Amino acid sequence: MAIEIKNLTKRFGDFTALSGLNLNIADGELVALLGPSGSGKTTLLRIIGGLEQAEEGEVIVDGANAGTVDIRDRRVGFVFQHYALFRHMTVFDNIAFGLRVRPRNERPGKDEISKRVHDLLKLVQLERLAPRYPGQLSGGQRQRVALARALAIEPKVLLLDEPFGALDAQVRRDLRRWLRRLHDEIKLTSVFVTHDQEEALEVADRVVVMNHGKIEQVGTPVDVYHRPATPFVYAFLGDTNVFHGRLEDGSPVLVGGEPPSEKQETARMYVRPHLMDIEHDRASVESVPAKVMHINAAGPTVKVELETPLGEAIMVELTQDRFLELKLERGTEVFATPRQQQLFKKDDYVI
Repeated sequence: MAIEIKNLTKRFGDFTALSGLNLNIADGELVALLGPSGSGKTTLLRIIGGLEQAEEGEVIVDGANAGTVDIRDRRVGFVFQHYALFRHMTVFDNIAFGLRVRPRNERPGKDEISKRVHDLLKLVQLERLAPRYPGQLSGGQRQRVALARALAIEPKVLLLDEPFGALDAQVRRDLRRWLRRLHDEIKLTSVFVTHDQEEALEVADRVVVMNHGKIEQVGTPVDVYHRPATPFVYAFLGDTNVFHGRLEDGSPVLVGGEPPSEKQETARMYVRPHLMDIEHDRASVESVPAKVMHINAAGPTVKVELETPLGEAIMVELTQDRFLELKLERGTEVFATPRQQQLFKKDDYVI
């Protein structure tokens, strides 16, 4: 089911949680709402699901105004961070719950419920755990039961609010890959909230980056990461170095360690650590003099922290081979040079 959000505004007292939001979600699409705490992503999810009401705007689901439909009739599946499973019920009964509480004239028969539950257990790879109770399961298994329970009612839309937030890092990585494969199989329109950039970029078809109740950018993971539309998006989606810059004949020039003068047209340059290089000699006019302050060589890349003469920190990621070639040590005087940068003029639009 396609979802269309039109001019959505939501306030809590004097606080504006959402401000004039517009967003289209295609049928069968998996969309991530990504942003820091307080950006409005969970409020938007709850309004889509009917758990909150907006002061202004509309949510259109499959061509109909969802605001006129009772929440019990919306056929929305919810998966929350803390599972919300019934501890006194078995895995089987938890998944069957939504079917058993339907009005009598809509309730499937006992055999049909049993078949649907077993089909879902197979889908989430928990067939042998049907008689167990939630307390006998791992966190990852409980979250898969919660997802199966949400799918049991055959929802039109699946909404997930920080679904893996309570799990440890390795389980999160395993579950998000599993969720992506599951979505490719069932093709159910899904919206999930996360503040984890890696999670959103790995799982979603499109990412909606939110900040202070507004949408900063909507795009594929490749778009938002490699072509960020605003300084906020660039900085939020990974580690970032920010340099003073200036424009010369419309072209960006990095100022090597010194802020531009008041007469120069100023800008800020954003460079990811892996797009920086270190040289022992100045490589170009954009090279910034710096001193090596800390080296972390554990892992596939080497993370080097530099400090400029102005006391500003620069983070650089080098390959292991490049690090060995440079023979860096703490206190070494070097030059940091950006290999690729993005310029934002006045912090509001991209040059």
